[in-house]
Amino acid sequence: MLLSLFVGAMLVQMFAASPYIDSQPQPQVLNYHMDTNNMPNSYNFHYDASDGSSRTEEGAILHPGTNDAALDVHGTVRYYDNKGNLYEMTYKAGKRGYRTVIKKIS
Repeated sequence: MLLSLFVGAMLVQMFAASPYIDSQPQPQVLNYHMDTNNMPNSYNFHYDASDGSSRTEEGAILHPGTNDAALDVHGTVRYYDNKGNLYEMTYKAGKRGYRTVIKKIS
């Protein structure tokens, strides 16, 4: 249950937080895959968009059914800024908090 709520919240955040500029068409999803066969213990998804952006994420519950149970998530987002520079953000969320690294690719 916790994992499905987290996944739902992340997807809502992903689409709601996307910048939208009226003068530009909204990117379209070209390729999307989500594997929930092992829910609620783990999931993974990936998408590619028409603007060249992409996202890959995996999440799993570590030590399920114990007092040490914790959601562990990691992923990568690639996106272009308004000047055409490609950036990659990797992130990890878990018991130690949320950590990101952003680097300019080109």
